[in-house]
Amino acid sequence: MSQQTVHTKNGGQRATDSESQRTLEELSAQVARDRADIDALQAGAEQASARADASDDRGIAHDTRMDALEARFDVDREVIAQLQADGLLSEEHAAHLSHALQSSRKIGAAIGIVMAERKVSEAAAFHILSKASQDSNRKLQVVAHEVVSDGNTRGLRPD
Repeated sequence: MSQQTVHTKNGGQRATDSESQRTLEELSAQVARDRADIDALQAGAEQASARADASDDRGIAHDTRMDALEARFDVDREVIAQLQADGLLSEEHAAHLSHALQSSRKIGAAIGIVMAERKVSEAAAFHILSKASQDSNRKLQVVAHEVVSDGNTRGLRPD
């Protein structure tokens, strides 16, 4: 490989052909590394976007389930009120039924939240809530109320 120095009009010297070639190769390598970094960042951004979309979908599904539970609760409350008005149900019994329905709905909502967050079956979600209830020596309805109130299942152990 011959090295030749090229003189410019103003008397300065430019790099030799081999130096130019080496510089060009270094720049090409840097461009290739930068392209790989950009591709990795773009892939990461696409994955983050997919996770965000999945999270949004879970939130929408959760809201839909909550709306359905609230609608069923309203219907159940109306049935209890009608039975009480017809004299078929005492006020005390109606209060117990109403409380039981509310607790049941709250537990069902908590089960749905655990299922969505942990990607587990209904039975597994109920087991997780029951275990949390036992471990903390609190009623299941209290644990369920906390999960539904803040949507947070991080405090629940998997088993």
